Amino acid sequence: MTGIGTARIDNPLLSVHRVETVRQPLKVLVDSRLSIEEDARLFDGNPVLVACAQCDEARAARLQRKNAQVYACGADDKRVDLGALMLELGRRGINELQVEAGATLSGSLLREALADELLLYLAPVLIGPGRSMLDLPRLDDLVHARSLRLHDVGRIGPDLRVRARLQ
Repeated sequence: MTGIGTARIDNPLLSVHRVETVRQPLKVLVDSRLSIEEDARLFDGNPVLVACAQCDEARAARLQRKNAQVYACGADDKRVDLGALMLELGRRGINELQVEAGATLSGSLLREALADELLLYLAPVLIGPGRSMLDLPRLDDLVHARSLRLHDVGRIGPDLRVRARLQ
């Protein structure tokens, strides 16, 4: 799953690659206004479930021609109801979801208690001021901080891979 910001900036495939597999996962895009371009790499290959806040029929038809399934689940006119989206994925038999997203979607999933595990990659590169990993509310003291339990730390080439569960 990814959000519209990451889809625009990174143009990800959201597919298993570099290893042989007979099955690809369902790609899920959170795009409140159905604004994704049809030439996005996301539409290469398997179907894409596009979750929107409000279904614009013309935009939905445009995406359906690209093998997309449009699912309207608005919390309001501007935002996708992520809880409703998770219920829909569960109804489809999907009980595990990997998210490759920016701070907005990732932060929303954590704030709404819809994520139970983090899979983080750390590259040995210093780039200076950058973007936040998670859009979370400011803490006034550490009493309200969310604790993580490390389950696995390993190397993937020069990078570190950290798997941690929320407590």
